[in-house]
Amino acid sequence: MELDFDKIKRIRKIRSVKSDLSKEENILIKPILSDKKLIPLIYKTFTNIICKKSDEGISTVMQRKKFIFIILYLYSPSSLAGDKMASGLRNELSKVLGIQAKSTISNNCANLVFLYQNYIDFRNDVEFIYNKILSWLKIYGLIK
Repeated sequence: MELDFDKIKRIRKIRSVKSDLSKEENILIKPILSDKKLIPLIYKTFTNIICKKSDEGISTVMQRKKFIFIILYLYSPSSLAGDKMASGLRNELSKVLGIQAKSTISNNCANLVFLYQNYIDFRNDVEFIYNKILSWLKIYGLIK
């Protein structure tokens, strides 16, 4: 059997790529916010934006899903990619949304990425509301 030094070069290359990907992943999964006490204030801002923008009202399932998507993006972006939700986040969402069964939050999370990717109205609303919330957070010095 012949010695295949290319195998060693490929192993080194793979390890280098894995390391680079791991570093990039750590940057991407870092949440924008960590203080869960802000969630009720963000929800109030969200409801104000929705009331001005839509006749639909705030209490629809779709509006709830938009809010959950935004909160996950701010507090637990990796959960939108299939990881577990950040600790305590489901409980805070349940409280602010007035939902007794925390499984309802999980059920609402099941298709958020699909909705965002496939429904332009959902995506446009989320982006519009998210940008308004981001501006609000910056104005009050809650993020840079």
